[in-house]
Amino acid sequence: MKKLLMVAVATASIAATPAMAADSDSKNFRIRANVQPECSVADPQNVNFGNLAIERAPGSGALLLTTAFDNDFQNIWTSCNYAAKITLTSTNGGMTTTEVNDGPDAADFTDTIHYNLSLRPSDGTAFSPVFLTTGQGVFTRFRDQTDAFHDDAVLRTTITQAFNPLRPLAGRYTDTAVVSVGPI
Repeated sequence: MKKLLMVAVATASIAATPAMAADSDSKNFRIRANVQPECSVADPQNVNFGNLAIERAPGSGALLLTTAFDNDFQNIWTSCNYAAKITLTSTNGGMTTTEVNDGPDAADFTDTIHYNLSLRPSDGTAFSPVFLTTGQGVFTRFRDQTDAFHDDAVLRTTITQAFNPLRPLAGRYTDTAVVSVGPI
């Protein structure tokens, strides 16, 4: 019995001894990812001004454009996830026709109809607006943006009499305009 009691006392004293705490350790680590620079612009709809009105009555204003077109607005999503450039370009520097302005009274006529093109943010703040007037002899306008932007931007195409002071030759007028967004 003494032996059994000693074993029980020895076992109880082992169980009552607190366990030794193990050393702890921690390490930092990085979590990383990359996002590639990206810009996108939605496809604008083609603009067709139809038949442009000209003065049909005889006199000093005969054959001049009589109506300005100021109602073509469309929204196009325009986005860049970095500071980028927005560019408006006219391929021909205005709408041109295949009819050549080479007659004896060529100074009164034109084979180019000029237009205004603008892209501005729908909320007025997402990016700085860009304007192109082909009648100023400029084919491209751009504006560097200082930060990322995402907006359902307003693309506007207009024809004004002020930039079309000559009599347009008869014919079909076309141009290709380009909206681009990308690196500065």
